[in-house]
Amino acid sequence: MMMVKDTARRNKHYRCIEYDHDQTGDICLIACGVERVDPGVSYGPELRECYHLHVILSGSGTLTAGGKTFHPHFGQMFLLKDNEVVQYTADQTTPWEYCWVTYKGTEAAHLSEEIGFTDGVYCLDSNVAPQEFYALIGRMHETLEMNYIYDLRRRGILLEFLSLAMEASGVRRERFEKHNKHTLETYIKRAKEFIEKNYASIRVSDVIEYIGFSRSYLTTGFHKYVGCSPQDYIIQVRMKESFRLLQSTDLPVKEIAWRVGYEDALNFSRAFRNVCGVSPTEYRRREQG
Repeated sequence: MMMVKDTARRNKHYRCIEYDHDQTGDICLIACGVERVDPGVSYGPELRECYHLHVILSGSGTLTAGGKTFHPHFGQMFLLKDNEVVQYTADQTTPWEYCWVTYKGTEAAHLSEEIGFTDGVYCLDSNVAPQEFYALIGRMHETLEMNYIYDLRRRGILLEFLSLAMEASGVRRERFEKHNKHTLETYIKRAKEFIEKNYASIRVSDVIEYIGFSRSYLTTGFHKYVGCSPQDYIIQVRMKESFRLLQSTDLPVKEIAWRVGYEDALNFSRAFRNVCGVSPTEYRRREQG
């Protein structure tokens, strides 16, 4: 089950599942575990293979990597990068406890950078409670059996761990908002398509859930690329369909109201008059006449 390659002596608070380091693929789980380190215990300096992402559950310590020294502490996470010489030491007074995942693969470097561990960055603040990471490690350790089913399950939890780290650092969202204007426009386009397909049964909250933006960020994007708020765009799409139905069918106004997303015909008529200046009945008479 466990193949500890570190030469340092581990204490009774060390728990780890470790796989073969020779795995290949886009992203592979090599190890996952939890350790409450004894005061002053140091690992390294040594050349480490793979990526080792640590989330500090309590305490603090010192990390030397990339020719720099850092002091990671509770509320932060740090990364040991592939093929780099590192040393990390628990504080003498408040030694750290951390959970970690070790991973490799063709996408490992890219995912690490997306979390925020770019060149020269080894330590990041986390705005997610460390117990959320600890719970994921706990799920990986629910069964120690090594078979294809549990291996797939642990790999899925690894991806959860990495995505939570992206959320925790906030770097990915900040980079997205500041630099990926084209991507923002693409997401607003998807939001418009979602509205156009589901206008009769959705609210703005459904669009927010579908796209994954905050209400304020979605609204800002709509004003920039559409020229109105998401709510106003939903109304526009509903009115456009009601124009078509009033012009080309003899359906009752109540039926048209229901088809475009209004349970109450009176509310539909009010919304229609606000947009068109006349009632649905007057609009139909004018267009069909």
